[in-house]
Amino acid sequence: MKTLLASLAILFATTALAGGPPKVTDLKSALETAQGQDKMLFVQYGREACSNCQALKGMISKGDVRLSPSKFVYADVNCDDPKTSALFSKQFKVQGTTLPFVVVTAPDGTQLAARTGYGSADEYAALLRDAQKAAKKLTDSKSGKK
Repeated sequence: MKTLLASLAILFATTALAGGPPKVTDLKSALETAQGQDKMLFVQYGREACSNCQALKGMISKGDVRLSPSKFVYADVNCDDPKTSALFSKQFKVQGTTLPFVVVTAPDGTQLAARTGYGSADEYAALLRDAQKAAKKLTDSKSGKK
């Protein structure tokens, strides 16, 4: 019995760590949380019936796409909600027409990187690296570094 309980505890701990930060489903709240916690924001803009969107959610929950809870707020927002759609369109620019639209922002909401459509875990890792490079450039420019 102790072995079973220990195994379950390890399974739950591993699952919690693999899935990254808890997801936020309200875009305005996610933007405020990222700014308040001084974290980057990973926005997945899509819908439940989208297989590409579900594939990305699966990669995040399994830890294939790594969103460190200490560095990211994860927003999984519904593109069919009119308020969300209006705010997303006003705040971000994404080239393409295939869901999900993914945007990575600085804590202040400045768009750092974006992509659209299906992607592999490696492609999302590259997106996160591009966003981190853009964040460094943004920070350096604000502080006057070259």
